[in-house]
Amino acid sequence: MEVVVDALPFPLADIRTLTVGRKELDRNFANRGLVEVLFDHDEETITIETRKYVFGDAVEAEALERLSLWAFVFSAKPVPSPPKAEDCTDGAWKDNCAIYAYYDGQSQPLRTGMDFRVHLPRGYRGELFVTTEDNTSEDSWPRRSDVTVLDLCSGGEIDLQAGRAKVRMCRDLSPAPACSPDSVAACAGFPDGSGREAWAPECPCGNDNFGQLVVRAAEPWAADITLDVPLDVWLNATLQNVAPMKQPQCLPQLGGCEAPRCILDDTDPFSPTAEFNYPSDAAPHGAGFNFFAVSGGCTLIPFADPGAPWSPGQTPQEELRGKVQLCSGCL
Repeated sequence: MEVVVDALPFPLADIRTLTVGRKELDRNFANRGLVEVLFDHDEETITIETRKYVFGDAVEAEALERLSLWAFVFSAKPVPSPPKAEDCTDGAWKDNCAIYAYYDGQSQPLRTGMDFRVHLPRGYRGELFVTTEDNTSEDSWPRRSDVTVLDLCSGGEIDLQAGRAKVRMCRDLSPAPACSPDSVAACAGFPDGSGREAWAPECPCGNDNFGQLVVRAAEPWAADITLDVPLDVWLNATLQNVAPMKQPQCLPQLGGCEAPRCILDDTDPFSPTAEFNYPSDAAPHGAGFNFFAVSGGCTLIPFADPGAPWSPGQTPQEELRGKVQLCSGCL
């Protein structure tokens, strides 16, 4: 990995949204690679590492020189050279910035891509959006794009194809990350510190403050998704495998749900739901921190390990993917 942004100021008070990776747009901006987001900075800084890759002949290798980091304020349709005021690496990181791969040429070669590793402050409570796609331009070397997020304390969305997603939530997760710690404490003890009506709708944290994380591989993609969550927080979880052909090998696994602190509904074993640590009869059912994880398939997926040498005509490895699980302490 190459460090391309090194400990740049990341003012937590100003930043509410961060985007990492995207699918190809206008034959450009596709990372088609691994994404790691690590909340491991004690300081309010961001560090970004990238790793370019290419597989093919020498002509294709020259394309690496044209690949670079694109980090500007998010736009639904990014352009090669946004205004300097939108440069997220200039001075300090900005709110609603996006981290993409950019190819300086007419068309980004299919056999190229870029892995991202992003280091963020532990105190970040804004939303995180991650998108990546696989590189399947070569049948003998299908490079899947895994996503790893460690110690996330907030919500957002993660979209992938047939890779593996591993998300570990922070151990001091709040049901309402957007709410101040004082207000969270007031809601937990509502109305008078006793908690008799904990998290009643009248408490200082409104419904808009509850956290939500969505991790999905849309149909027909079969992804392995693991969510590692603390089991002492009020949360609701829904796990799904929506493959048209239901296969017992891909039954979602919703672990740690033990009565009375957890209520499990597995009427549909391919879409179990659970509510952990419901705080009081005054609280709205189905609220708290919400997790939704879905795989669109269950099938054998050919893959090549990232960084493995490319050999034309080789037979790739295969493994069953489409397994979705929620656990605690497994990552």
